[in-house]
Amino acid sequence: MKEINTVNQKSLPERTADAIVAMLHMENYKAGAKLPNEIQMAQRFEVSRSTIRLAERLLADRDILDIQRGAGTFVSHKLGVSDDPLGFSLIYDKQKLARDLLELRIMIEPNAAALAAQNATRRDHELLFTLCDELDAIVRSGKNYIKKDMEFHQAVANCSGNTAVHNLIPYIHQMQALYDSVSGTRRPKETVPEHREIAFAISEHRGIDARNAMEYHLLSIRKRILKDK
Repeated sequence: MKEINTVNQKSLPERTADAIVAMLHMENYKAGAKLPNEIQMAQRFEVSRSTIRLAERLLADRDILDIQRGAGTFVSHKLGVSDDPLGFSLIYDKQKLARDLLELRIMIEPNAAALAAQNATRRDHELLFTLCDELDAIVRSGKNYIKKDMEFHQAVANCSGNTAVHNLIPYIHQMQALYDSVSGTRRPKETVPEHREIAFAISEHRGIDARNAMEYHLLSIRKRILKDK
């Protein structure tokens, strides 16, 4: 019996959705990046605007795209990761979960920073310093800075050039932000210079120093959390 080609059985919106995903990867679209408008997308993929709308809705259902009415379509910060694929919401001890997630970050992010020092571009360097300045302004204003803190760490992960790290880090941060019941123990005044040290090491292509700076930053967070328990 001849094997059925399931790819050919896909509808036009499904095939268009696959083509959009390929575009996101090939052109290195990052979380939060805006896609071209419907007309441009329809011209690019040689389909109707209604097909583009259906394809983008399919990707939005998969948490790959974020459709914002009146603003446009963006790459989702969830990066195709569902809210709780590892079942963290079922873990009763949220304090232990928060500490375990931080331990996981300590295992991964220092090496990601070392890779970033090797692979980051000048534009990446500028973004890291911009995020440091924005974090500094938020801290000085007394507002909640956690989202901006996460943006910096995501930017470092993006600079690493490692796709697995790029996709994993936002999920870890998302889960830690959601369940971190000890987040009030953070010290924003220490966070700003620690971020700057990481950014400087990456911009000067000092991989070992970037790794050490990131490790020091995360270990400092752990130390402050344990001290304030």
